[in-house]
This record gives sequence, structure tokens and C-alpha cells, in this order.
Amino acid sequence: MNDNILLINLPISTWYKKMFAETNSMPPLGMLYVGTMLKNNGFHVNVIDLAVESFSMESLKKKIIDADAKIVGLSTYNESWYSQIQLCNIIKSIDKDIKIFAGGAFATFCYESVLKESATDFVVTSEGEFSTLAICKEILEDKDTYSTLGVIWKDKNGNIVKNADNPRIKDLDSIIWPDRNLLDLSKYTMPFTISTARGCPGECIFCSSKAFWGKCVYMRSAQSVYDEIMHLHNSFRANVFYIADDTFTASRRRAFDTCKMLKESGVKWTWGCESRADVVDDELISTLKESGCTKIQFGLESADNDILKSLKKKVTIEQIENAIKIAYKYHMHITASFIIGHAADTRETIKKTINFAEYIQNEYGVNVVGSINTPFPGTEQYNKAQELGIEILSDDWNCFRLNNAIINTKNLTVNDLRTYYNRVLMLQMQNRN
Repeated sequence: MNDNILLINLPISTWYKKMFAETNSMPPLGMLYVGTMLKNNGFHVNVIDLAVESFSMESLKKKIIDADAKIVGLSTYNESWYSQIQLCNIIKSIDKDIKIFAGGAFATFCYESVLKESATDFVVTSEGEFSTLAICKEILEDKDTYSTLGVIWKDKNGNIVKNADNPRIKDLDSIIWPDRNLLDLSKYTMPFTISTARGCPGECIFCSSKAFWGKCVYMRSAQSVYDEIMHLHNSFRANVFYIADDTFTASRRRAFDTCKMLKESGVKWTWGCESRADVVDDELISTLKESGCTKIQFGLESADNDILKSLKKKVTIEQIENAIKIAYKYHMHITASFIIGHAADTRETIKKTINFAEYIQNEYGVNVVGSINTPFPGTEQYNKAQELGIEILSDDWNCFRLNNAIINTKNLTVNDLRTYYNRVLMLQMQNRN
């Protein structure tokens, strides 16, 4: 029986590569979790990451042929929609009987497009480890129908069948760590990333995290996190890593316990994480720094408190600046991300945000990263666009990108957003000079 599985991470946009990948390219952690689950259950797994690897059409075809896989899995993104369609066609041209499944937020929320408009056979929604393992086993049995929870699929007549959702994985300590040997780590500038929680306590209307993961946030224990970090150190000589959670500091106690173990390990660590500004105080930042944390990111989103309130951000601009001040005091490398074109934004509030971004860049050396508001499927602002006064001007998923204006709001036109985004780009250029 052919138990070969090929996993392909679709390419990310040129904009993303320019802004982040040159200094912070990271392995596709979700795909590694899935690949490890398959590998540990007897499948032969190969992984291609098109976010960091480039191939000619012929060489990519050869890669796929050489993998000799009966099943191909794709990690999907809005901005890679055209690539997904093309890649599925390539795979089916090699062998029409190869089954293709897709996972990730884009496939989860846009499953109808994925199944109707590409040659994808299955969508694995939300958490993929157990659903992917189950559906791959069913595929090898050559069934006509599929019962795996968390899977959406096409029957022989092309009809879409949506199975019941898969239950959340509550005990994250029970999931085996990703097998980094599935990838060539030399291709990444930040090869060692760690996921310590799934979900986010926030309710921001521009984020799909809650819709993807569910209402509850599940966390690994501090001991589990520390054990994986030590595994990376012992197996790969790694002492540099990045915690890829939406908010690592969501549990203050867990953050302190993890830092204590890192500090007492005797290893000189260098690491980074993301944090909400409202949980930051001197004790937290000093503890992070003492354990080796040198990089921290905050979501600024807007410099206007009324806008922040409308976003359900539950943080104020005063709290954000206070967090930045404290991190600056401890010589942290600080990144602050912001968005222009929120539903309630005006010309004045956008100017206020850009001016504040320039201020923290000059005053505290903050690396500021700005983007255009994009109502991604799964977000509250996508589902309530009309109610919020957002007019979405495109139904082409490939146009849903953070550097591409596709909306009018009640106060701003799409051309207004393009004009203000040019100011954002100029500000970001100052970061790089």
C-alpha cells in the first residue's frame, strides 16, 4: 500500500517576504504538527515549503512525482489562492487519483471556494492533527464516503458534504512536539519557533483567531514548554527561539514559571514573544529579560482610544505607550503593528495613528509595521461588514492582502486608504535605513 504523503506549504506574498521573511522566515509550525502526527503513525511524509523554496514548473513537477504520494496536503492562505488553484491542477495532471486536502484558516472559512473552484478534494478545518490522520486513513481505504470529524469533502457528484466539527484538543501537553527534521532548517532565519497555546483571549473584530480556535484558550504547561525548548537545545544546539503564540503572556503565572526555568537552566537564551500591552508592568518585562527575552511585539492597531474601543481591543493608547516605555527601559527590541482603515477610522484618526507610530519609532526605537484593514473571512468585521459600514470591493480571495486596499468605509474611500498607506510605507522605510 502506498502510504506516502506530501505536504506543501503554499508561497506567501512578495510583500510579506519583503517585510518579514528576510529577517524572520519561520517554518510552517502547523504543518509540522500535522506531518509529525502522520509520521508517528506509520506514514512516510515529505514536506515542501514554497514560502522559502523556489522551483521552476518542471522541477516542481519532478519533486511531486518523486514523492510518489497518494495524498497531498496543502497549507493555505488567502494571498496564495491563485497558487493553490494552479498547484492542484499540476498535481491532478500528474495523477488524477491523487487526493488533495487543504488546511489552515483560509480553507476553514472559505471551504466552498476551495472545494468548488480548485481541484481540492477535502478541507480539514481548525486543529488538524487528529482529523488529518483519520481522513488519510480513510482515503487509503478507498471509501466512497468519509466520516472523519472536522472534514468537509466533495462526493462523486461534486456535492459538498460537511461533517460535524472535531472537538478541541484540550490537553496540549499530550501532543508530540513537531519533528523539525521534516524540513531543511537552514532555509529559515528563525528556524526554531514554539507554539505554547491555541486561541486568544482577545475579541478583536479584525482577527479570526476566536472563530478558528473557538472561545476557549488552551495552554501547555510551563514544564512542557521548557522541556521542548531544552529538546531544541540538546538536539539542535539551539539557544535562539521565538514563541509564536498570539499572546504568550496571557497567563502571567505560566510566563513567570517558564522564565524561572529558563533562567535556572544555565543556558544563555535569546528569544522573543508577543504580548498584550495591558498586562505589561516592570516585573513582567524584567522577568522576561532576565530569562533571555530580547524581542517583544505589541498590537498597536490604532492610536485613538475610541477606535480601539470599537475594535474590542480592550486596551488604551496610554497602556500601549506605557508597555513600550517599560520594554524600552529594559533595552528590548520592540515591534508595534498597526492597521489603517478600520470601520470607524477617519482621516484624522489615521493621521493620529501614523503620527504616533512615527513618534514611538523616533522616541523608543520601535520597529513599526503597518497594514491596510482587510476583512478576512472568519472575522467579525467580515461577517458584519454591512452593519459596520464596510463595503468590500472584491470577491477575489487573492486580493485579500494586508497591503492591498479593497474596501470603502463610511468615512474613507479605497483611494484614501491607498494614499495613507503610502505614508505608512515611507515610515517603514525609515525602519530599514
